[in-house]
Amino acid sequence: MQEINNLQPGTVCRGVVTAASATILFIDLDGVSGVVTAPNLSWRRFTHPEQVAHIGEEVVAVVLSIDTDRNQVSLSLKELQHDPFVDFAATQLGTTTTGTVEKVTPIGVFLTLQGDISGLLPAADLTGALKSAAIGEEYPVIVSSINLSERRITLAPTG
Repeated sequence: MQEINNLQPGTVCRGVVTAASATILFIDLDGVSGVVTAPNLSWRRFTHPEQVAHIGEEVVAVVLSIDTDRNQVSLSLKELQHDPFVDFAATQLGTTTTGTVEKVTPIGVFLTLQGDISGLLPAADLTGALKSAAIGEEYPVIVSSINLSERRITLAPTG
């Protein structure tokens, strides 16, 4: 049986997923209750935590914080995963790629690029067919800027 006092932030541990809500996975760390909130589940997009890990599945997580009063540990699965945004940032600046329209907003069009990465084509840059872009359509775009700390990609039209 695991003791909560033996854990500390940064500790890597194994546990079993016991339940899931709309935004949380509950993990049994051999007698200690652990929770993984949506922002700490994965770098990839998902609509429900069970798309990341299923009930009964063994997972490896990192301890973020410990609440001894509630005998509960806050965990992260994402901390142990590779961040695809970093790879994109290192290789795609200035390249031409194809994006699929995921959302049209007053500030511009959001397109999904490779590997579930999204970028914004600002409204001021919308020309031609892009002015009437519809969800699901594909367009060639240039990756014009990347802000790693804000996790933002700005796109430009190719023509």
